[in-house]
Amino acid sequence: MNLSDLTSAEPGPGAEDDPRDADRFLVAEAAGQRVALPLLQSREILTVKAVTRLPGAPSWIAGLVNVRGTVLTVVDTGQRLGGAASTGPVVMVEVAERKFGLRVDRVDGVVRADAGLEAVDEARSAGGAVCGLVTAGDGPAMVLDLEALQRAAIADA
Repeated sequence: MNLSDLTSAEPGPGAEDDPRDADRFLVAEAAGQRVALPLLQSREILTVKAVTRLPGAPSWIAGLVNVRGTVLTVVDTGQRLGGAASTGPVVMVEVAERKFGLRVDRVDGVVRADAGLEAVDEARSAGGAVCGLVTAGDGPAMVLDLEALQRAAIADA
């Protein structure tokens, strides 16, 4: 599923990195928690049938998946947040021109943050996976730190 299916006509096709999207987030659920991914870094929602496990990788690394010839490392967002394994779609994200996937339980849609990013302390950061909180749509959501998740996935995969 393309993200354009979830967003309104604003800002229009071809405006993938439109600065007006800086306060918009793809909201999903993982391990019973509401999470938010920056829309500017979210690329595609994938229905994945099988993920190839990596021997010796931590449980929060779901494994690898081939998407049209590109091999993505898939992070199990639910387990990374300390909960049950996520079983739903994989959201393809891109950080510093490298793509990886985040498996979630479900995708709720795209929302605009009501206010700026609220910082979280180390105790609420889920080991660095969460960089803050935003209030958007139906309430607060934990903003995933995609850069930290990517670094950890590369180091641990």
